[in-house]
Amino acid sequence: MTRFAGILAAAILLMGCQQGDASAQLSETQREEVRDIVRDYILENPEIIEEALIELQRRARAREMQAAYDAVEAQSEAIYNDPRDPRLGPDGADIVIVEFMDYKCSYCRVANDWVEDVREEHGDRIQFIIKEYPILGEDSLEASRAAIAALQQGTDIYEAFHNAMVSSSGPLPSERINQLARVSGVDVERMREAMESPAIMEHISQVRSLGQVLGVTGTPFFIVDGTIVSGANELALDQALQRALAE
Repeated sequence: MTRFAGILAAAILLMGCQQGDASAQLSETQREEVRDIVRDYILENPEIIEEALIELQRRARAREMQAAYDAVEAQSEAIYNDPRDPRLGPDGADIVIVEFMDYKCSYCRVANDWVEDVREEHGDRIQFIIKEYPILGEDSLEASRAAIAALQQGTDIYEAFHNAMVSSSGPLPSERINQLARVSGVDVERMREAMESPAIMEHISQVRSLGQVLGVTGTPFFIVDGTIVSGANELALDQALQRALAE
């Protein structure tokens, strides 16, 4: 892209133009000559098309990322201060990590190993906020409703149930959800009754809306002390965490 711009500028200069008003001074014949120079250069160096496309993609990604960070700043209250969200770790922790997750997402299963390792190593310094973000069908939605209902029975019970479901491979039909809830210490009957509350669906709907505003198109999606990490990218997660710990 830089080489092409240089060739174009040189071609215009060859036509005797002054910077700033080149197009006004070019005759139709001169414009044809410039086009011929540029065309010949592209034909001789077709790789510049690929370079231009790569640069356009880089700029588009940069704009998307900036938009995402702007959205995180604008939505900070909903991201960090919704009292309905499950929280794992101490209040007032040095570092807050937010995770948008889906119980049927295999990448969330991978990322949960990282979450558990971080909690074991830095548990006193870090709090995780879990954003129940079911986007993979009705099983996902039912699992999230069950998890939020189980939270009413205590954070420890929620955590055990959450880990059991996110670690479980395969489908999550009602029977499987009940089984995982039972072994996690959840009162299943009480959970099922609480799941019918419209407030739970309202909560999930608002998290979904928040995710759409932030551009969360897949799970997991992390915000590590303000740094966005999309996917189960353990290297990027570790780097963001180490920067946060150092600060």
